[in-house]
Amino acid sequence: MYGTLKPGHSRWPILERHVEPGSPVVEDQIEGRLWSTPWGWPALTEGSETVRGVVVQLRDGGVHEAFAELDVVEGVGHGLFWRVEVVTGSGLTCWVYVWPNPIDGFEPVHEVW
Repeated sequence: MYGTLKPGHSRWPILERHVEPGSPVVEDQIEGRLWSTPWGWPALTEGSETVRGVVVQLRDGGVHEAFAELDVVEGVGHGLFWRVEVVTGSGLTCWVYVWPNPIDGFEPVHEVW
C-alpha cells in the first residue's frame, strides 16, 4: 500500500487495528503511476513507473471486516477509489486502492509517499 494508509500517515490507525499482531511491515513496490491530488492525498493509476509502498498482513479471519471498513474510508462505494489485487515486485499478492477517475489538476509524484 502507499499513501495515507502507511505507518505514520493519517489513516494508518484505521488499518493498524486490522493488522496481524507482530507481523512485519514489508517495504515493496508495484508498477503504476502515483499522483498528488488537490485534496492532499496521493492517487495511484495504471502506469509503468515504480511505486514504492508497504505490505501488511491482515488478521486471520478479519480480512472481510478490514476491507468493509477501508472501502468506506477510501470511498469505494462512491466511485472515489477501486480496490484492486496486484502482485508486488517481490511476488507478494496484495490489494491497493486505485484512482479510476480523470487526473485533471493532479501533479506527478516522483518521491516516496
